[in-house]
Amino acid sequence: MANILMINVPAEGHVNPSLGITKAFADRGDNVYYISTEDYKDRLEGVGANVVLHDNYLKGAEIDPGSSDGLHSFLNIFLKTSFDILSVTRELDKDISFDFVYYDSFGPGELVRDYLHIPGFSSSASFLIPEDYKKKLPLHPEAAGSLHFNEEGKVLLDRVKQEFGVAPKNMLQFMQNQGEKTMVYTSEYFQPRLEEFGEGHHFIGPSFPQRKGTIDFPFDQIENEQVLYISMGTVLDHVEAFFNMCIDAFSDFPGKVVIAAGSSVDFEKLKDAPENFIIQKYVPQLDILQHTNVFLTHGGMNSVNEAIYYEVPMVVIPRDKDQPMVAARLSELEAGYAIFPDELTEEALKNAVNQIVENDDYYQGIEKIKSSFQSCGGPAEALEIIDDYLDGKK
Repeated sequence: MANILMINVPAEGHVNPSLGITKAFADRGDNVYYISTEDYKDRLEGVGANVVLHDNYLKGAEIDPGSSDGLHSFLNIFLKTSFDILSVTRELDKDISFDFVYYDSFGPGELVRDYLHIPGFSSSASFLIPEDYKKKLPLHPEAAGSLHFNEEGKVLLDRVKQEFGVAPKNMLQFMQNQGEKTMVYTSEYFQPRLEEFGEGHHFIGPSFPQRKGTIDFPFDQIENEQVLYISMGTVLDHVEAFFNMCIDAFSDFPGKVVIAAGSSVDFEKLKDAPENFIIQKYVPQLDILQHTNVFLTHGGMNSVNEAIYYEVPMVVIPRDKDQPMVAARLSELEAGYAIFPDELTEEALKNAVNQIVENDDYYQGIEKIKSSFQSCGGPAEALEIIDDYLDGKK
């Protein structure tokens, strides 16, 4: 029985992919301590974790990843979060001797590992990023116009150094934490440019344990209907113009249109929608996907994996981060239709959905990716890899 510390960022696309391995640790009798926020407490406890809370600085933050100020805000939030998670870790460490730490590629995982001086294993909720692509990111030290900490960031970084004696190697570490081994929640088939990634990366595939909690939804209204499901994730701001475009584009859709509008939407700015629309802030996505024919999404990896699991082809409108890479890969494998932001029009939306509905190739493309997921070893493989590594160190 091991004592395991788990670290993540408080975001749907990072916490949800970790639920499977969290459950696998707990099911075999390990003591799992998962540092997270109130937003994820119920679902993490639902898979067997002991949840220890910290403040959620991401919640409600308006971050423009396309601007220097937005990136500085993002970094400073990560530094504040790192300080809080390290503070929680220090308290836990007084009474618990941890065997290893398991952490997401985003966040302060390596900092916690270095503070505790124990083995660390990382996970990637999305594709591994090729080196040439990394160097285009503004957080990369070799990027043209590479970003540097602003004054607030320097103060926060110095605070972490003085209090805990650890510091990131560079800014990119907050997006690219490394470990003794890395578990990737996708398949070798789906990973772009697989040949560029060597040993130490293990493609265990995604997993979807039952989530605790319920969201009210009128499922009777979508039974035996063709369903178009639209969701642009949980963190996108200023979505009203896009959803209004969808209302215009799909007013004559021959079935039901379900929109998960997110927490930031101002419903007073939305147009009156036809009766075939169901618009809510939140919907139970895994349940909705089981009734969906086409999924219009931003291309976040968590949503994409869930759609593949339920064999739903996608129209992808990528915004930032890994989303353009995901959209391109889905298009390449004929499992999705990509519309990039500068191509986005009402007519483009209608055409993309029609392409999916009328072309069986997209459904076949999705089935191939799902088959590759089913061939992965899942959380059981991850546990075996971690155990073998730790046994080799004894």
